[in-house]
Amino acid sequence: MRTPHLILFLFILTTVGCIKDEEPIPDYSVDQLYANSIADAMVADSSEIIDTLLPIIPTNSALQWKKIKGQSYVLMATFMRFPSSYPEGDSITTKWGESWLFIPSQMRNRLAFTASSDTIMRICQLLGLPPVNSSSNTHIAEVWVKAARLRRPAGSPDITTTTASAVLMSGVSASFRNWFNNYIVYAYYHSLQSGTDFHYPWTRFGYTYDWAPDAKEVGLSEYVLQSTSGCWVEKVRTAQEYFKN
Repeated sequence: MRTPHLILFLFILTTVGCIKDEEPIPDYSVDQLYANSIADAMVADSSEIIDTLLPIIPTNSALQWKKIKGQSYVLMATFMRFPSSYPEGDSITTKWGESWLFIPSQMRNRLAFTASSDTIMRICQLLGLPPVNSSSNTHIAEVWVKAARLRRPAGSPDITTTTASAVLMSGVSASFRNWFNNYIVYAYYHSLQSGTDFHYPWTRFGYTYDWAPDAKEVGLSEYVLQSTSGCWVEKVRTAQEYFKN
């Protein structure tokens, strides 16, 4: 027969075990979540390779194509804070440098907002950008670009595939190799000069790092528009307005 003391002891052990199993996930601040995402992205693991990257090809139904002056353009979008640089309906040249782009329909399909949502913060999380600060982006511009001016920021710049490795592929151009290696230094290791200078959780797998607390890390397929590329501006909206249309 079990004694009352033995029964009590077993009850305590069982209770403690249950409490331990039910420990909540730490409630990290947005700064901690972002720092954790950078540390995680630094170390690329083959298990993080996906086969659902959106390819930039005519048969991809997620894309919109348009002929402008006899040339084929694809509709992409960028999250930025200089709307005056994107006059609607006009052609522009990205003389300021490269631009990181996403596919508009993929962004709209991933995000849904309510009146109380922090739109800017959620976009920053999805695109692997720092928590909202005084230098955060504010607007989304949709632009028509030539597919030939795009490259995938991954081990291979090929934008027509559905998967990518974080390791540089043999045969890439010297210019892309230099860009890739330099961006590793910039994303993870460059010397921070101010409170609005940050490192970035660059996955190198062709998708953004979604660092929201309940996210699965895989954000949007991402692309880089090369510097001095000509494009046509379709529309510019504040981040909040963009999801109302």
